[in-house]
Amino acid sequence: MKKVIFCISVAVILVVAACSEETELKRSVFIPDKTYPDLPAYSEWGYNSFGAYYDMVPFISNEYGVTAKMINTGGKTSFTLNGHMSHGYYYNYYPGDEVSLIFDFYDFDPQSYTDLISLNDLTVNLTDPTCMVRVKMDTASYELDILSGTLFFKRAQNLYVDKKLAEVILSGTFGFQALVDGEEPISVTLGRFDVGIGFDNFFRY
Repeated sequence: MKKVIFCISVAVILVVAACSEETELKRSVFIPDKTYPDLPAYSEWGYNSFGAYYDMVPFISNEYGVTAKMINTGGKTSFTLNGHMSHGYYYNYYPGDEVSLIFDFYDFDPQSYTDLISLNDLTVNLTDPTCMVRVKMDTASYELDILSGTLFFKRAQNLYVDKKLAEVILSGTFGFQALVDGEEPISVTLGRFDVGIGFDNFFRY
């Protein structure tokens, strides 16, 4: 009887540990940049964080929720960063407007999240006609007319958990100048991202 109880206890511990590990993979970790503390420091550890200045207002990832998605549908692949405009350093306590920044690619056709490894060391010119950038603020959506800018996938790396591929970590930088609705100029500067894309947040349909 004691052996049965012991085996059950071990099984429960292993299941809880596995669930905890999965939860940690999805959690967003914010480590302030030493020079720009409103933004996360650049990292390549799959912290599920990103940040940039949107017209000098910090636009950063939420602590919880789906930070990033990769969606392949209708002949395009969309890389989406979901977060909010921050009202200051203590962003978790004073969140602002919900915002999504979406990069659309019409010349990239990944079949699964494992194909994202091909993005390693890739620089995307956002003025290229095969790219489009959109921003969503609450319920409003705007297509941006990019004047100049790049999205740099500095590193794409596989993350294994217990020798099994769990996700692809995408890390890099971005920045651009654009017109919103063809008239309002904006700048997005000092952008950096470190996100994991796996079965849960890669979609192809």
